[in-house]
Amino acid sequence: MAKLSVRAAAAQFEVSRPTLSKWLKSGKISGEKLPQDEGGGWLIDSAELARAGVKPRSASKPEAVNAESPEGGKLTGIGRGLPGNVDAEVSALKAALELEKAKREAAEGLAEERARHIEDLRRMLPAPEAGPQRKRWWPW
Repeated sequence: MAKLSVRAAAAQFEVSRPTLSKWLKSGKISGEKLPQDEGGGWLIDSAELARAGVKPRSASKPEAVNAESPEGGKLTGIGRGLPGNVDAEVSALKAALELEKAKREAAEGLAEERARHIEDLRRMLPAPEAGPQRKRWWPW
């Protein structure tokens, strides 16, 4: 689906910008935070808003929607944010999925390696010694 800015999502769906910001911060909907050099805003997938139960605004004529694909190319569509070239977006999403799978596998391998290293370090530590018992202040 198309990625929309908070402003565009508020204009396209029946929800205000502060509500969208609150939902993003609370985790009710997920979004992609842009770096500060690109404006620092949020990109929200229109499917996330549909999942949250937000209805699109009824308009007399469809508005053109501009969004970015995961590879950075512009996608344009009419109405509810559907891209003009679905095949290009599908292939871009498949490529992004493969990249994320590779990142996940690398992270899992790193986590397993670190867990083995921690276990080795724990085995090297000496066993804790039982020190002298402290005498209580009150005799009973």
